[in-house]
Amino acid sequence: MEIMDETAIRAAEAAVDAGYPQGAQGGPHRRAGGPRREEVAAEIPLLDAIIAKAALPPCRSPRAPPSACASGLTAKAHSPPLTGLSPDFIVQDGVVPRRRLGEALRRIEAIGDAHGIKVANVFHAGDGNLHPLILYDGRIDGALERGEACAADIIKMCTEMGGSITGEHGVGMEKRAFLPGMFSQGDLGFMKDLRRAFDPQEIANRGKMFPDGEAPSLQLYGLHPLEEAGVISRE
Repeated sequence: MEIMDETAIRAAEAAVDAGYPQGAQGGPHRRAGGPRREEVAAEIPLLDAIIAKAALPPCRSPRAPPSACASGLTAKAHSPPLTGLSPDFIVQDGVVPRRRLGEALRRIEAIGDAHGIKVANVFHAGDGNLHPLILYDGRIDGALERGEACAADIIKMCTEMGGSITGEHGVGMEKRAFLPGMFSQGDLGFMKDLRRAFDPQEIANRGKMFPDGEAPSLQLYGLHPLEEAGVISRE
């Protein structure tokens, strides 16, 4: 069960003209899948019964084939420039309790407004895993910084709401600063001890995960230090 907000619906329509409702602030997107056609055919009536019991509006099937809709959603989620949404974007990853999804969407909109940033939302309603798309134009001075500040505030919001700083993308250079907002110093110390038990010399990505560690070979911007030294090349 996925959810798309109004901006995301417009993007999907621009990509595949699927026939999603125009003007809606958002809507759930149900999808059934499995290894056998019989399994999928059996799941759809069960989904319909759950939706009917919840007194939700009736489901609408898209005009485009499911494969095209999936492709359109993927194109929308991973490449907003293809749909004219924005020349640049940041894909965020956080989790909130499912019962607070509506509140989270309202707060994300307010956060975006505070930073002068448009945010589109497509995410996994079934587990509360948010994937806001922070849209910005990197050709404008300061736009990237505002986008990153917006993304950071969304992650802080997730922990404030009793969620997590990541649902599936993991923790690295971008998110390590947010770990203390979710874990105590004792928790972080235990994680470090456990890591050192397997990697006592801290050879594997030293400093990448914990907020107080130095990452001599890692940086968010620019070339890798070995690229700058001419040791390695991406070509």
